[in-house]
Formats: sequence, C-alpha cells, structure tokens
Amino acid sequence: MNSKGEYSYNHLQPSKDAVGNGVQVQTRLLDSSELQNTTDIRLQDPLLAIACFVGGILAAVGHHLYYQRLNDTPVTSENLQVWSIRIGTGLALLTRCGLVAAIGIAVVQQTWLSLRKRAMSIGGIDSMFDIMGNPWSFFNTDFLIHAKRLAVLAAIAWLLPIITIVTPATLSVVSRMTHDTVATRVPYYNFSNTDGWGTYGGFGYISGAAPEMARLFTRTYISNSPIPQTPPFANASYDFNFWAPSYKCSNASDIIRTRNNRTWDLDYYNYTNFEEAFNAEIANPISASSTTNSSSISPPLIYKSTAPSRMNNMILIGANGHNELRGNIDHNYLVCQLYNTSYDITMRFDNGVQSIHEKSIAHVNSQEWDNERGRLSVVLANGLCAPDPAANNATICPTYYMVHYLFTRFLTGLARINAGGELIFQSDGFEGNIVEAGEAPFFQSGLRDCPEIWNSTDYQSASGGPLAFQSLNRCPGGTLGTAIESLSRNFTYSLLTYSNWRNFTTEVPITVSMPKNFFYYNSVTLLITYSSAVVVTLLCICVGFAALLSNGYTSSTAFSAVLLTTRNPDLDRLSTDNTLGAKPLPHPIRDTKLRFGILRTEGSEPQAGFGLDGTVTPLENMASVILRKKGAERTVD
Repeated sequence: MNSKGEYSYNHLQPSKDAVGNGVQVQTRLLDSSELQNTTDIRLQDPLLAIACFVGGILAAVGHHLYYQRLNDTPVTSENLQVWSIRIGTGLALLTRCGLVAAIGIAVVQQTWLSLRKRAMSIGGIDSMFDIMGNPWSFFNTDFLIHAKRLAVLAAIAWLLPIITIVTPATLSVVSRMTHDTVATRVPYYNFSNTDGWGTYGGFGYISGAAPEMARLFTRTYISNSPIPQTPPFANASYDFNFWAPSYKCSNASDIIRTRNNRTWDLDYYNYTNFEEAFNAEIANPISASSTTNSSSISPPLIYKSTAPSRMNNMILIGANGHNELRGNIDHNYLVCQLYNTSYDITMRFDNGVQSIHEKSIAHVNSQEWDNERGRLSVVLANGLCAPDPAANNATICPTYYMVHYLFTRFLTGLARINAGGELIFQSDGFEGNIVEAGEAPFFQSGLRDCPEIWNSTDYQSASGGPLAFQSLNRCPGGTLGTAIESLSRNFTYSLLTYSNWRNFTTEVPITVSMPKNFFYYNSVTLLITYSSAVVVTLLCICVGFAALLSNGYTSSTAFSAVLLTTRNPDLDRLSTDNTLGAKPLPHPIRDTKLRFGILRTEGSEPQAGFGLDGTVTPLENMASVILRKKGAERTVD
C-alpha cells in the first residue's frame, strides 16, 4: 500500500525471448490515479477538427481574395501567369487538407459508434478502419449495409478533393482589345512641293503629269478606292485635318442661276454668259444626238465632257442616261469645279486594312484661275503656292493645277455610237485618238457604272443589255456627280503614299488598339464550390460530434486503441496461425462477426472490447465497469 492508502505492486512474470530462453519480464499494476477514466471526452480531437475546419475556410477565403485582386489586371509576363495558378492551386490544396482532416476526425468517432450498434464481419470492420486510405473498402457489402453513415462521410472525404480541380481553374486568361494613345508621326501633305509631280517644257511651263503621279491616279480610278498607306500599327485610328484639292459637282442649272456671268475674254470664246457657253459646249450636242440616232452626220452621243481652258478650272459634263436619283430627266448636265477643300477625317486601320471615315468635307475656295496661269504657275514663286497678280491675285498651286490636268485628261471626251453600231470614246479635242470604249480610262473606272452612263438606251444596245456590263457598288453616291467627287477625294487620300513626300510627316495622337491578356476570375464558380464543400464538411463535423457525445469518450483508430480493445480469449484463438494479418484474409476469419461492447466472459469481470457476436452486450456507459475494477483492486494485498 502506498502513502495514500492505495494498492499497487510489482511482480515478475516468466516469458521467453526470441530464441526461447527464459527471461523475467517485470509488469506493474496501475494504481487508481493512473487508471483511464473512459467516460471523459478529451477535447484535443474536437478542437483539432474545429481548427482544421476554420483553417480550410480561411484558405478558401484567401483563395477568393487573391483571385479577386488579380481579376481584370493585365498579365504582364508568363511567369506571373504561372505563379498565379500555382498559388491558387496551393490555396485550394490547403482548403482541401483542412476540410478532409476535419471529416477524418469525424469519421473516427462515427466508426466506433457504428461498431457499438451492431455486429459486423471482420472484413467489414477492416473496411471501416481502412476506408479513409483504401477506396476498395467501399466494395465491402457488409460495411455498406451496416455502416451507411460512415460510408457517406468517407465518400465525401474522397470526393472533396474535386475542389482542387475546379477552384484553381476559375482563374483564366482572356484576350481583350485595349486602346492606348501614342504620339506618332504619320504621312502629311505638302502641296507647295512639286518634286516629281510634272513634266516641263520651254522656259518651265507644265506640259504634263510625271509618270509616278500618272500611275498613282490610274491605280486610284481602277481600284475605285484610295491607295492604302503603310499602317503605323496593325490596329489604330487617328483624326486628321488638312487642306487639299477636290471637285464639287453641281447641276448646270444651279450654276447658271447663281454664276451666269462671263469670266473669259471674248477673244477666246464668243459666248456672252455661262448659259450660252454651256449650251454650246454640252447641252446642244447631247440633246441633238438623241433625236438623230439614224443620222450618219450626227452619231448618237452618250456622254460628252469638256474643260474650256479659260473657264477657271471647270469641267462641263453631259450624259443622257436616266437616273432615278436625279428625277429620270432625259439629260443630265453637270459642272465640276476645283476647290480648295477642308478635310476632317478619321483614318482607321483594322488588322492592317485601311478605312477612312469622312467627318467633314467643306469646299471653301473655288480655284478660279484659268489653264494658262496654271501652266505657268511653277515659275511664279519657284513652284510654291502663291498669289498671281494676273489672276486677280488668286492663290495658285502648281500641284492643284496638275490635279486638274489629270482629271481633265481623264474626264473630257465624248462617248458615242459609230456608224457600225460600236461604242467608242474620242478624246483630245475630239479629233483623232478614237478608241473602243473599254480601252478608255473613263470606262475602266467606276464612273461608267453610274446610271447617267449605263442607263442610256444607246449604251445598252451597244453593250449587250443592262446586265452585261453593270458592276454593282462602283458608283459612290449613286450619281455621276457624287462619283466624280468621291474619285477626287480618293486621289487626295492616295497622295499620302506619294514617294517624293515620304519626308513630310506630322505628329498626331494615335489610338492604338492591340490585344492584351487579362486575368479573368469566375468568382461565382469558386464561391459555390467552396461554399458547398464547407457546408458538407460542417454537416460531417456535426455527425462526428454527435457520435462523440453518443460514445461518451474520445475514440481513436491508433494501434493502441486496437490493442486495448481486442483483449479477448476468443480473439486469441481466432488468430492462431494467422498472426501476420496478411491479405487476403482467410474466409473463416473475414466472415466472423464481431461487435464492440461489454464482454461477459465466465469467471472474469466485464470489460469493454471486441467480442464474438452473442458474447457482448451493448456498450452504454463504462462508469460501472471502471468502479467495479477499482473495488477489486483495493481488496488485493
């Protein structure tokens, strides 16, 4: 007896070593202070379950906040993208570990509760103890039938790692067009520079257009669009304001009503006013030809245009095709005047393809100087744009004159049906230079598709019918006048590609559009996934706590718990010749049913442990067992 009156003693018990020699093994009975109070619930495991659960929640919240901070921010490097996914995956793994660990603790408590409630085969018990580490355990029928709640908890623990697949993938990378403003130099105009524009004769007068300028004009009217310049960026746009020449085409009747005065010397034309001049040059020939189709003297005219050298940069045009937009009148009479024009445009490039949006085109100053002053303009101020005293001090640009020269050679002439019924075009003062209409530059452009030309009865009869020659969408604005105006503007835009002006640039703010990668966070998917996992885990923890309270003590699946709960002579006999525990278990052992409860073996005190079915009673409370054991120990002397 010790100082407290409690009994304890040591004794020697014979045993044998590994080679069979007798040895003395000292054992010691525990005094009452060292006996385990099995009715106490130790808080370490419950608190650990709560800590793991809270830690998993914190990791999930951290995952959400991290991805939310990255959302809609640019991906500046491949390394940033890689590490963002790595960090997200790490946080998902921490969440998974915390939640699964909490469920694992609940599974342990539920395991012992299931073992107390009913007998189960050793194979089923193996599955219960092995279920968290071996998915084959789910295929044991006895386990699934008698431990359904435990099977559900384990299944949730096995399925929960799906969150480590779903949640990291909620952060992705998307490509979006961004718009940045960059100050960049772009091609600009310099109409005071005539380098490479013309050819010259005599003492320096302009005799024609230089080859490159002629080619530039030809490419423009053939393509029916501006020649595209090299884009500063593949996707960009900028506003552009400048002054340049263009034509404004008006009805002849409007010009006669507002500007019918004579502007030329009678030594050159014997017309007293503009109406008389226009009728003589255009109206009378066109109208007369339409009534004498069978006359060999006056062949049918389809189109006629002239640019009298003293009529201040005017091109007079007449055509007899019907156009609904002009009221289906019998004859269409136009006057196209060269203007100094204010342009306000937006230049766009989409994947390198140029397009031009005309915000404002204002015809400001008509170029009212005649052909003679234009030819001599290059010697006025060394080729610069300058006022000419001989032209009422009108500012004359040699480059403007050469634009008018190109359009005059292109537009002027007449189209008619010859004696053989063929469509021909005659230019250069209508003397010689007669070509088949298809060879004439005018008919190679989109202008011939305007109704004022192709909707002429004579033109259709000579061309094989209305569908044999018409090309759709090649007459901008639907009228001959608007098409000529469009062509003049397109040629002006084409001048931005003129090689001799490559050094003339201006700096403008360019809106550059380019694709950039941005992080995109699908917060709904992550929050739903984590919320579902947290709720399910919380339910599992509640099941575990209920099992803990029902058990009345904190259970464990450690080796010590197995050791202490299998002290039973029946189990000792069952393990004879099967002490390795190797797989597969023999069928007699695997199918033997055990139950965890109060063992009532004849000649011994009741104790808790595993026993054969029928040899145990339900384990409700171990207090009576412990008290009886204490009383027996006190009687030992």
